[in-house]
Amino acid sequence: MQVPVTKNQLPAVKSDTNDYYLDYTWLISGVLYHGGTDLLIPELMKRGNNEIYFYNVAGSAIGQRSVAGVAGSFDVEMFHVVVSADQADNTFDFIYRFCKLSEPNKGIINMSKLLRSTQFQLPESDTFNTDDIAD
Repeated sequence: MQVPVTKNQLPAVKSDTNDYYLDYTWLISGVLYHGGTDLLIPELMKRGNNEIYFYNVAGSAIGQRSVAGVAGSFDVEMFHVVVSADQADNTFDFIYRFCKLSEPNKGIINMSKLLRSTQFQLPESDTFNTDDIAD
């Protein structure tokens, strides 16, 4: 479906946003105080989740004593996983059990609904020319 745009605006025609936005995705985020995302990510990928990323942060567990101005640990990692609504509860439960988040000072996890996200689509193999890519 095409949505007309007022005169003097470019582009002249915009496609309908419902064609490329998804509104049934959830974001699972968490903090692991002692690392472990290097083991978690391959397990999630085996289950079909490919929208995963993580990064290291400096910090210490909530409630743990620390000296002001000094980071307690550099093994702290944050992760984010985007899943569809039908996989959200199962993936959340898997991460909770796999990372043993029921034990004290292991980490925290939360889940929130995304307003919208975009689809990831690779170009058709016939139209994509790999010879143009320089090393």
